[in-house]
Amino acid sequence: MAETTSDESGSAVEKYDVIIVGGGIGGVVAGGLLARSGAGVLLIEQGAHVGGCAATFSHRGYRFDAGATIGCGFHRGGPMHWLAEQLDITWPLRPLPVAWEYCDGILNLPLDPARISLLQQFPESRGFWREQAELADSLWDLSECLLALYGQGRMQQSISLGACLLPRIKDVRLLRLALMSVAQWLKGHGLADNKAFCRFIDAQLLISAQTTAGNCNALFAALSLDLPRRSPCVFDGGIGSVAELIRQAMVKNGGQVRLGEKVQSFTLKGKKISEVVTEKGRYRAKEVVLNGSSVTLASLLGKQLAGVGGGDVSGRAAWSAFVLHLGVEDTIMAERPGDHLQLLRPESIGLAEGDSLFLSASPLTDATRAPIGKRAITLSTHTKVGPWWQAWGQGKEAYRSLKAEYTEAALNVAEGYIPGMRRGMDLCLAGSPVTYARYTGRHLGLVGGYTQTKLQAPKQNLFGLKNCTLVGDNSFPGQSVAGVTVGATMAVDTLLRQL
Repeated sequence: MAETTSDESGSAVEKYDVIIVGGGIGGVVAGGLLARSGAGVLLIEQGAHVGGCAATFSHRGYRFDAGATIGCGFHRGGPMHWLAEQLDITWPLRPLPVAWEYCDGILNLPLDPARISLLQQFPESRGFWREQAELADSLWDLSECLLALYGQGRMQQSISLGACLLPRIKDVRLLRLALMSVAQWLKGHGLADNKAFCRFIDAQLLISAQTTAGNCNALFAALSLDLPRRSPCVFDGGIGSVAELIRQAMVKNGGQVRLGEKVQSFTLKGKKISEVVTEKGRYRAKEVVLNGSSVTLASLLGKQLAGVGGGDVSGRAAWSAFVLHLGVEDTIMAERPGDHLQLLRPESIGLAEGDSLFLSASPLTDATRAPIGKRAITLSTHTKVGPWWQAWGQGKEAYRSLKAEYTEAALNVAEGYIPGMRRGMDLCLAGSPVTYARYTGRHLGLVGGYTQTKLQAPKQNLFGLKNCTLVGDNSFPGQSVAGVTVGATMAVDTLLRQL
């Protein structure tokens, strides 16, 4: 419950233990755990629903995933299984026998947990995948150890953490790969000159680590490449069901959520945030959690960060997405082994700007996602933000022209693999970095978190605020629903000691 106080002018101001700004996965996880602990918590979200880039929205009878479409980390012992136990949630998940199908010209590889097609196509990579799986298992176990520390006393945490880390510190392979790029790792397995395999690896890393083999840290890659192997799944109602169920758990435990309310600024008193100011009111709290980046924090403080332009101030958040939300006939992918496809433009060199597309179709078994006889499809590609904001600045005609150009190119690539896709299409809704900026509040519409080039995450609280904690995919350990959940849990564990 909120405590009502008065400000200097005598106006009523609600006061909480914690205010959370932003209802993405990091925000709702923090809110859910804080409310369960008994803290007085308020979550403020500018949109009509929670989830951010892992939300699901409705449009003309369809329900589309805004960005993320596939879940990972929901296996027993995984971060999302742990969270469900903490908040008494049952996930409405459906396991995917094939995570997605990789399509590059005539090469079609269904990515199943056993990697059968992948190993048949690239038998020389067997040793690499064996090592990747061993490393990923060790890192999943580490995340389980870290989550087990939640709520323990400092002394017990130190003992438990030492017991967890000691065997890994002794693992020379882990230490070696911590300082290595994926390109170097591939070279060690004699795969660096295998162009088709390296292109496959780059395509996987770009969607999961926001960079390619030449720059991606090998340990991050071990987990990023594990998604097809580690219980991938989708959710009844779309991936937005995850955030919505966490929101419901938060409210059930006494937390409050304000949707459709945008935070405009933070008021400072010394090195602390004294008030959170929205378009509808002002709030006070002992602690503030911001589900966002250092650039968002600077904006709310009325400050600027040097170097902010086409990317994050750290230089490690550089991508946005161009996305098409399509309504199509439910028969167009009938012969495919799964509902998710990674489509590469044949003979292309790059992997962004339409050269690589990720397609996710709503399950035929989920009647909530599309009208009868139809399917909801999300089709997306990585894109740089600069040209989009330049077109936006030039006016509606320039912006619409750029969207039309990208739309046509994306549909051409998709139809090369799925003949007749346009024939039954009754909806084509395009989104750009400008769209993501508008609906999620992300600076320039940058999505996906920081590029995972090194183990150290970009510094977030650049202003030395004593009562502000940042969560989300720009905070360690970075992107994915599971990764953000681990980061938010660690943040809450620290916060609870300060309340």
